[in-house]
Amino acid sequence: MSTSLPKSDGSSFLVCEDVREEVNNKLSVIGVFQNDEVALQKEVLIPSLMAVLFARGGEGSCETSVSLTDPEGQTVIQSPRQTVVLEKDKIHLAAVRVLAPHLIVGKYTIKFSFDDETIERAFEVKQA
Repeated sequence: MSTSLPKSDGSSFLVCEDVREEVNNKLSVIGVFQNDEVALQKEVLIPSLMAVLFARGGEGSCETSVSLTDPEGQTVIQSPRQTVVLEKDKIHLAAVRVLAPHLIVGKYTIKFSFDDETIERAFEVKQA
């Protein structure tokens, strides 16, 4: 089997409160933030959020990891590398859970790595 890696073009990104795996290979996506912006409000608690990439275009085995960099340039999450098998014409879900009480205002950068191919996305945290 030949190996190909997902590409940035054609991959979808969203920031939401949670993603749950359901029966029959379904996903429930809960509380999607519009425009990749999270507004912090004192009276509204967001316990955590998910940064999700629906990666398209890969096939074969590869090493994956996800990292999150905060607005100050510090890597606050670095997942361990794991081996996944990408299937042709299927979407691979890559996600990272962020503990929202620790968010600060500014731009966060997420890097979804597939071997030596990196798909980078960002979201902004603003004060409401």
